[in-house]
Amino acid sequence: MNASVLLVAQQLATTRSGVGLYTRILLEELSGRGRRVRVATWSDEIDEAAFPSAQFLDLGERPRWDRTPGGFVALGRRLAERRPAAGERPGLIHFTDAREAFGYLSRTSAVGRAPLIGTVHDDYAARAPRSPLGLVGRAADPFVRWAYYRWLRGVERRTYGELARVMVNSEATGASVAATYGVDAALQRVVHLCVAADARAPDAPRAPGLSGDPAILFAGGNFYRKGLDTLVRALPLVKADAPGACLFVAGQDRAERRIRRLAAQRGVADSVRFLGRLDRGRMSAAFAAADMFVMPSRTEALGLVYLEAMRAGAPVVSGDVGGVTEIVRDGESGLTVAPEDEVALAVAIVRLHGDGALRARLVAGGRAVLAERTPGRLADETLAVYDEVAAAGA
Repeated sequence: MNASVLLVAQQLATTRSGVGLYTRILLEELSGRGRRVRVATWSDEIDEAAFPSAQFLDLGERPRWDRTPGGFVALGRRLAERRPAAGERPGLIHFTDAREAFGYLSRTSAVGRAPLIGTVHDDYAARAPRSPLGLVGRAADPFVRWAYYRWLRGVERRTYGELARVMVNSEATGASVAATYGVDAALQRVVHLCVAADARAPDAPRAPGLSGDPAILFAGGNFYRKGLDTLVRALPLVKADAPGACLFVAGQDRAERRIRRLAAQRGVADSVRFLGRLDRGRMSAAFAAADMFVMPSRTEALGLVYLEAMRAGAPVVSGDVGGVTEIVRDGESGLTVAPEDEVALAVAIVRLHGDGALRARLVAGGRAVLAERTPGRLADETLAVYDEVAAAGA
């Protein structure tokens, strides 16, 4: 079947997270296949230059009161408040971040509503400690973050069960959704997310001054959840074997001041460089310039950033939790260590630095993972869900 689809997207012109990357790749593939697609998004996310064949539904400016990622609550409400013109009613609605459906469901009736599909990109709320004490030392603002995670679990519990299908980015995410929210596994479908080919031009931005022996790159917007503190604690042990080691941190987080203090306490402040948030071109250049990419996350639903590192030819060291192990296979496409184990992390980094054959094997393994995860496969799996839901509705 070929039901008309309305994509609801908090990100398109910008790609601040995997949600935006997924939406762009999916829309490129669907447009190229001649599928009838309309996109509902914020005014500043409309990208007609990149997607001339798509029809855009302008949902206006993002309201300042909504501080949720991408303004996902307001996005769904704004869509519900807009009355479709004649012939605009879609065959199904796909929320590219499933949480966007929360506001839409709160303002609409199930009667006459098009089937809803949502993509789940993370499970950090589902996996979050049930007590704020579990976040002390693992978040810059443990009590605020605990309160947010608690609220977010309520949002996800009320939303995911109302969707005709829940597309998850990994088997591990699907297990979390089933265990925490009771979403029937029969209603879940894994869509293998990917990264687009790196099409850097010859005049692309140069790497932001990565040096060191080795030059270790970390990238993430939640320093504690991504394990940056563990990496900083491991750095003195690394430098005992590799005195020239230097850690480069891409991303912004309120925890930066605490991480800087930790580096000073461990005597490695001069070996930790904070790059801030990098645009796509500079981030791609940083991956290519690094000797290795290290992000020992405490929890990770998948981690597209690992795929970006693989694309650039950087060997990867990750935590051994969640969906990340579905792409970073220990000894094949990367090295994995237990989160918060700085000794094991240091051993992995030193081992990788000193073994050229291992680095080459892991880089080759990363390329094999990328070959499994293509935009074509992502689109095929998404279209299969569309057609399945449309056929059931018919």
